[in-house]
Amino acid sequence: MKQGEVILVGAGPGDPELLTEKAIRYVQCADVIVYDALACPSVLNLAKPSCRLIYAGKHAGQHAMRQEETNRLLAKLAADGMLVVRLKGGDPFVFGRGGEEAEVLQTAGIPFTIVPGVSSCYSVPAYAGIPVTHRAYASSFHVITGRKKAGTMEEPDYARLAKLDGTLIFLMSLRNLPRIAAQLIRHGMSPETPAAVIQQGTTARQKTAAAMLGTIAEEAARAGIRTPAMTVIGPVAQLRESLRWFEKGALFGKRIVATGTPAHTEKTAHYLRQYGAETIEVSLIHTTQPEPGLLRQIDWSRYTWLVLTSSNGVSLLFDGLKRDGVDLRQLLHLKFAVIGKGTAEALAQQGIQADRIPEQFESRYLADALIPELTSSDRVLLLRAENGSPVLAERLKDAGAAFDSVSLYRTETDTRKKQLLDTALEDADYLFFASASAVRAYAQLRGDQAGVCPAKIVSIGPVTTRTARELGIPVAMTAEQADISGMTACVLADTGERRESECIPS
Repeated sequence: MKQGEVILVGAGPGDPELLTEKAIRYVQCADVIVYDALACPSVLNLAKPSCRLIYAGKHAGQHAMRQEETNRLLAKLAADGMLVVRLKGGDPFVFGRGGEEAEVLQTAGIPFTIVPGVSSCYSVPAYAGIPVTHRAYASSFHVITGRKKAGTMEEPDYARLAKLDGTLIFLMSLRNLPRIAAQLIRHGMSPETPAAVIQQGTTARQKTAAAMLGTIAEEAARAGIRTPAMTVIGPVAQLRESLRWFEKGALFGKRIVATGTPAHTEKTAHYLRQYGAETIEVSLIHTTQPEPGLLRQIDWSRYTWLVLTSSNGVSLLFDGLKRDGVDLRQLLHLKFAVIGKGTAEALAQQGIQADRIPEQFESRYLADALIPELTSSDRVLLLRAENGSPVLAERLKDAGAAFDSVSLYRTETDTRKKQLLDTALEDADYLFFASASAVRAYAQLRGDQAGVCPAKIVSIGPVTTRTARELGIPVAMTAEQADISGMTACVLADTGERRESECIPS
């Protein structure tokens, strides 16, 4: 049996782009990931399909798994020869109990590695426009937990803290904020000291309340600040108004759940980021690789047209050609037809311009665009998903066209994502469906709750919408242009940020 190991990984404060390269590498190769509630769900899309995902998160007053159980689980999984990633929000050694877990592993003789994460104690203030140090205001900063240890009356030494010249940062402090402020003032800190409370920093739900120390608790309550939140106390907090930079964009404050393949949700997140929206990537589907040797067995010289129906198909085709050792010059005589702009863009990235793209991105419209182009000497190779729509093949058959349909890949439901999906939907504004496959996966994972969604559902096109309705899933909007920009236009129109509607109300 191979030697197992535990990697204690910090996932950062919430923005998935703050994940370190080393963390990404370990997440991608892990056999098991034991993750916290504070870990951004998008990070888990990096895991390989065979990786086991285990939720061990904690909310205030709610524990999915006791810390002692988590410790034992980590040791057992590693003892079984697994590469285990313990994924924790922020940094595992900054109020993350990473030290406790490392001690247990050390005692058990389990090898472990520490991958520090971007800590919320300085990154969240930075996203709120507050530098924790500044030559004119503070030469040090001090990080304190704002939560009492369970079962004890233990509190920080407020008399000492009140006399420090640096910035005070209280993590997990909202519930105890009135007492923190009162105790600091009681021990000599001026009630006029600038302060700020930051909710869910680095995410779309970031909200900041700023006031003097004497009134900060009341101001946080008035502003509706919710947990998780941290408090920054010191002169640097007054820089908030002049240095704020993050809370901008037409869709800032909106949280959108994307449910496609990992590659598609990543692309969606990148596109939405320019509008300030936060994308929670919960990939409900993934594609399988082509069978080894499949593409080498194809006699490419028999065909004059190659049809691709998704950007995933394009990627899998060219990756497969390389893996199977197929010389690309065998494809030089082919014309290419694709189902939509996204597929055309993926093909262009491979250095090939599509010869035929329908005006509307559906199989039936691709058939309408392609069939008139075919002659008696043409033969079409349709590379598609095994469980994809049969419409194009049926239309080619009805037209008497010569064609072969080859199943390049399968689309499968990622059943590991049920807990992530349920959690993401609790606080989401919109839910994106980019394919009928994603709709079916959603229905499978949600079961009886499929028809109950707290978020507004945006569909990429009529086929996806029809699938949703057949499964009893309410679609609020259908994109007129069947791509990410069309779905984004729906959200912009719904929020009043764009008057001309580029979607079809459902």
